[in-house]
Amino acid sequence: MEFIKFIIYVSIYVGLVATSFFILSFLSNKKKEVKLLSDDELLTVSVIIPAYNEEKSIAKTINSILNSDYPANKFEVIVVDDGSKDKTLEIARAFENKRVKIFTKPNGGKASALNFGISKAKGEIIFTMDADTHVDPSSMKKMVRLFNQDDIVSVTPAMLTTNPETILQRVQYMEYMLGLFLRKAFASLDAIYISPGAFSAYRKVFFDKYGGYKVGNITEDLEMSLRIQSHGFIIQNCPEALVYTIAPRKFKELMVQRRRWYFGLIKNTIQYKHILSKKYGDLGAFVFPIAWISTFFAIFIAGFMLVKAILNLNKEMIFLQTINFHLFNQIDINLFAIERFFFLLFTDPVFWFVFIFMILSAVYVKYASKKIGKISGLFFNLPIFFLLFSTLYSFWWIISIIHALFSKDVEWR
Repeated sequence: MEFIKFIIYVSIYVGLVATSFFILSFLSNKKKEVKLLSDDELLTVSVIIPAYNEEKSIAKTINSILNSDYPANKFEVIVVDDGSKDKTLEIARAFENKRVKIFTKPNGGKASALNFGISKAKGEIIFTMDADTHVDPSSMKKMVRLFNQDDIVSVTPAMLTTNPETILQRVQYMEYMLGLFLRKAFASLDAIYISPGAFSAYRKVFFDKYGGYKVGNITEDLEMSLRIQSHGFIIQNCPEALVYTIAPRKFKELMVQRRRWYFGLIKNTIQYKHILSKKYGDLGAFVFPIAWISTFFAIFIAGFMLVKAILNLNKEMIFLQTINFHLFNQIDINLFAIERFFFLLFTDPVFWFVFIFMILSAVYVKYASKKIGKISGLFFNLPIFFLLFSTLYSFWWIISIIHALFSKDVEWR
């Protein structure tokens, strides 16, 4: 038991140190002036949209990027149908013109489709765009403006989910909101290690020199980000560039997505383990190691709290029986059970750590609201997030670790 307490207190300490570090890093860089490219300096762009059986969303995605306020003579759209079995290709071809190019190829996976698109691209900047994504008209221009120095090789947007309806979608909605602050904090440290595949921008010269996406890698966007960092280049973030993706609705669908993400993180961390070094600045010395340490603590504490809750419930039931407490007596519940519940809750140090984390999360969401405007359903969605996310997060990681240990195959689609 003493060892468990030690682990819990260490995790609390690490969590507070990491959170404070990210906040201070964010604040220290917040007022720095960033030189942006002018309209005359905007680079040519190729937007690559790989698609596989996306007949329900491909039209909205193409229209979304065509409605961009980016100069029409400076960007092209390349749709790569990756052997779809539905009407994706037929729908996409309705948009084909001088600016929208449609290609089809045998199914080979997302990385293969992206590489094919890159080989056809003429732009200086490559945007990779998922076929179930739509963006604000100004997002592309805002992101390209940040390519103001040669060592900035990639720029990431502000990823959001659209119209959360189910409980799981609401959890993801808040997760993405909190991610806006963290990604900007990581950018202030030159420590972004994941460029969202849904809509990120890259210099084409990087692909020309260091190769395209790794075919067979189930998290090709993560691998590309780590490759960029391993070569000493910078990944920037543009929190004003809003990008919307469709969040999984059902438990199995979400579990498959997260299993792929976390399994891919395990595999790519092993491949790029040399990044875990002070040679790579804050990324290697702090951010990346803390990400893994925090994951371990999150799994441990979630498991511990679940077991503790079950044991405490059993203990309380036995105790209540010894004092002739009647569970369904309304007066007993009001005057004794509630009082005892809050006494046990407020005397638990873990509760206060969670409480502090909740306050900080609210601050993060406030930051997000300044970037994207009014956040709908905040007071309903945030409590749901706190109640469910840690358990879900731990479950996803346990499943992913099992797959990694037993070398299970995880497909990207």
